[in-house]
Amino acid sequence: MKKLALIVVLILIGMYLNAQEENCAQISQGWNSEEDAIEQVQNTIFKTHETILPKDSWVKIAHFYSCDDEYGFVIVQSTDTTFIHQNVPKTVWAALKEARSVSGFYNFYIKNIYKSEIKNTNTPEL
Repeated sequence: MKKLALIVVLILIGMYLNAQEENCAQISQGWNSEEDAIEQVQNTIFKTHETILPKDSWVKIAHFYSCDDEYGFVIVQSTDTTFIHQNVPKTVWAALKEARSVSGFYNFYIKNIYKSEIKNTNTPEL
């Protein structure tokens, strides 16, 4: 009976881990808006999801989401807006977590370097 219970538990764990990989792998890119990108990332299951709550910054909360634990999405939220960045190395995220100034680090090392693939919907298609 114990063997059967162990087998069932192992099967369920395997199914859960497989579902995580499939869900994460199905995330699309080239969104129509930053809001669409943020919503899809926040509603996807990732292998890694970490959060920081800086105390001395305009950044109120920041999240790191990763499928492979090497590169991922960083979502940074202030009091009035939210930004998303993709293909951010986990080493950059780790440095952000340790930075004296989270907002300064974000502005210098992430903001204009790791951009999301948002389609330009203002350009007419030919």
